[in-house]
Amino acid sequence: LACFVRAPQPVQVWLDHISVEITDQVAVKTYHCTFLNPNARAVVGGVCYMELEPGARVHDMSVVVNGQEAQAEILDVEKANAVFQQIVKEGGSPALLEYYGNQLIQTKVPRIDPQGTVTVKLRYTTLLEKKDDLFRLQVLNTNPKSDMKALKSASVRVAIRSQLPIKNIYSPSHNIRIGEQEDWDVVVTWSEENYLPKEPFVLYYQTAENPVDASLLAYREAGEEGHFMMMVSPTMGRGAGAIQEADILPKDVVFCVDTSGSMIQAQKLEQAREALRYCIKHRRPGDRFNIVDFGTGVRTLSRQGLVPFTPETRRAALKHIKNLAARGGTAIDDALAVAVSQIGQSDRLKMILFATDGLPTIGERSPQAILDNMAQRNQDDIRLFVFGEGYDVNAKLLDLLALNHRGDAEYITPQEDIKDVISRYFDRVGSPIMTDVRVEIEGLSTQDVLPRRIADMYRGEQVILYGRYVGAGRKTVRVSGNFRGETKTFTYELDFPEVSESERNAFVPRLWAGQMVDFLMNEIRASGKEDPELVQEVTYLAKRYGIVTPYTSFLMVEETCNEPLSTQTKNFAAQLRGDGKLLGKADGYLGVWNAKQQARSRRATNGASTAMYQQATEALKQEGRDATAMAAIRYVGNRCFYNSGKVWYDSRYDVTQETKVQNVEVGSREYLELLTAQPNLAKYMAQGDVVVEVRGQWYRFDNQKRG
Repeated sequence: LACFVRAPQPVQVWLDHISVEITDQVAVKTYHCTFLNPNARAVVGGVCYMELEPGARVHDMSVVVNGQEAQAEILDVEKANAVFQQIVKEGGSPALLEYYGNQLIQTKVPRIDPQGTVTVKLRYTTLLEKKDDLFRLQVLNTNPKSDMKALKSASVRVAIRSQLPIKNIYSPSHNIRIGEQEDWDVVVTWSEENYLPKEPFVLYYQTAENPVDASLLAYREAGEEGHFMMMVSPTMGRGAGAIQEADILPKDVVFCVDTSGSMIQAQKLEQAREALRYCIKHRRPGDRFNIVDFGTGVRTLSRQGLVPFTPETRRAALKHIKNLAARGGTAIDDALAVAVSQIGQSDRLKMILFATDGLPTIGERSPQAILDNMAQRNQDDIRLFVFGEGYDVNAKLLDLLALNHRGDAEYITPQEDIKDVISRYFDRVGSPIMTDVRVEIEGLSTQDVLPRRIADMYRGEQVILYGRYVGAGRKTVRVSGNFRGETKTFTYELDFPEVSESERNAFVPRLWAGQMVDFLMNEIRASGKEDPELVQEVTYLAKRYGIVTPYTSFLMVEETCNEPLSTQTKNFAAQLRGDGKLLGKADGYLGVWNAKQQARSRRATNGASTAMYQQATEALKQEGRDATAMAAIRYVGNRCFYNSGKVWYDSRYDVTQETKVQNVEVGSREYLELLTAQPNLAKYMAQGDVVVEVRGQWYRFDNQKRG
């Protein structure tokens, strides 16, 4: 829901709190929107508008203004568009064009005292949009992003009850929390103080009978290849088809922890003990485990290898943990060798949780040799999850150990608690539902599908695949893996569009590009050398889609964002070496900080858009620039825009296109005619002074001449 007041003096949204209760397909939406009159003296009254998606059918609507029932009218798309055009024609901000093409609910706000507030409560019932078995909800499209005005607070709560099992809960826009509450199968929540709007809140979820099911989000423009995002998950929540204890696969786990002399600093060893205690106390019946600790030498809890989880082994493990002492050097290679040797051949999920705070100082010290040795030893597809503690670790070594062995790397800064990070991670991977997952798509040509090796599936999470495709139509998809102790295949029919009907899934190509940039940079990093083709592809994708990493942040700064690709490729190549860079020194503060940012970006699923802005903000800080990401880069539909000289430039623009740009003044007759003829331009026009390419023509919508 977008909400704004049209008044003689500025009025802004101050609070926006939304509750949605969904039973099967019926949604009851309640909005509490508080407006602030920031003027010191003027009493302001006006007309309040609240957004409705086109085609939405509303029942039982009520509008309350400061506790009093108010009259309200629904304006259809044509009437709503006329309101927006009139605002711009009269010299108002084009920012409101972000809402162009939607219906509006209109009501009067008679009086807001100076620096006072008024609260509008809107409640109505509607049917959720549904395609096949995938539902979509959009709310919280508040304060246009180009206005750069923060709300004091905002929140969304979505409670879902369904007769069918719920799967694949996903938000591309916000970092949601998924929980359970009495009387509801699933409750999704999000909240933020001092919230700067970036995207509407969008939520997808699926209902399906299969114990494991797949859903697809795809986007394709005419004449272009398509991009897809496939989600596969078990049932989520406490409702129909809820995961039972018998559905969780048993696993073999070795906890391999650094107890070298440096672990005595900053209570790191005590935090590591607490992390181990947590993991031991949260083992599942049927699991087997062992503990390997290392300094100069390597020790184990059990010399006979893995032990079952029993009261006796639990007591022995807790005693072993209590007796851990920090001493000696760091024998990483020896420790990994012993950890692998503890795990025998079996059909179980096998994993090592490896934590260290230092560089290899005992035994094999060459990072490449350690990687090669681990590759030779791991013949049983053991997953390796790695935790780097502090800044004295080799981030490249730890990243590649994890990525080469179907795991993940996490970096724990001195300000973070080791126990909190490791226990939270163990909760994630502690309940495997399906392992050795494979996906086949029949009758469709796919390219650059990532990740190359699909992750295991855990309770409460989904596996996500990103890729490009050629061809179209309804295709058979088969997902197979180890489910409930046997090889199981699930078959689905999913629709890959030839041309997308709307831009609702326009974020998908950007998410694919983010995964591709990460993959290519790791290929460069692993090879240890500059590959011209990979360097150019990373530069192109990062600039085109706005993929800001610690290594590509130079692309977004206004001095360089409009340079030709050839120049930017040379700039990227020149930045490959040096402390903390892809081909430079991998330890120390900068190396670990960069690796931590990349790991966070790699794991981002829910709230991927927010994560991209967050990473851009961090990159600006690293560049020493005092600016927010929203002031430098914006994601609009399938486009990315960079700010240079207070003008927003389409990421596909460079200085060689300057002579091709047609100037159109904002609010002019030509401007309004273009808006009427091509309504899809509205979201770009909303950025204000913007240079954008549409159907082969470059335009500059010039807002500066209006003052």
